[in-house]
Amino acid sequence: MRIEIEVKGTAHDVTVESSPLPGRYIVSWGGTSREVDARLVERTRHGVLLSFVRTDRGGSTSRLARCTPTDRPAVTAIQVGGVEIEAAINGSRSRVTDTFGAGGDSGAARLTAPMPGKVVRVLVAPGEEVEARQPLVVVEAMKMENELSAPRAGTVTGVEVSEGMSVEAGRLLATIE
Repeated sequence: MRIEIEVKGTAHDVTVESSPLPGRYIVSWGGTSREVDARLVERTRHGVLLSFVRTDRGGSTSRLARCTPTDRPAVTAIQVGGVEIEAAINGSRSRVTDTFGAGGDSGAARLTAPMPGKVVRVLVAPGEEVEARQPLVVVEAMKMENELSAPRAGTVTGVEVSEGMSVEAGRLLATIE
């Protein structure tokens, strides 16, 4: 799977592949590859805590990463080792876009899949009123569940997926007006 991550204005192409060993992945960027063991430690309404163990170089180095949504669509605050950075994941095909331009509270907001995966839960139906950051759809990718939330308050005008459905990156999941 290919992911585009933008940090401090610079876009990085990252490739994530399954390792032959269970629970491990090969993560590659900028000509460098690392084998990691990634585990979900904690899931809250405000984000997730992940444990990453770098398993190459004959040993292992463990790090905890806390990923927290920000008030900007598709931007996540990532805290690792006391350092916090903001990253836009799949920024070129942002998972929330306004049909009328660059943001604001008018027009339709389209929630799209940030990466390929399987829809495991649909938490809303057309006609429902939702609050900003309210979970709408849960997509499983790389054995981790990704809770996708409303970018702003509004009314759900369309739900384009159902539970069990496979989705590609950029696939429309729901629309809010």
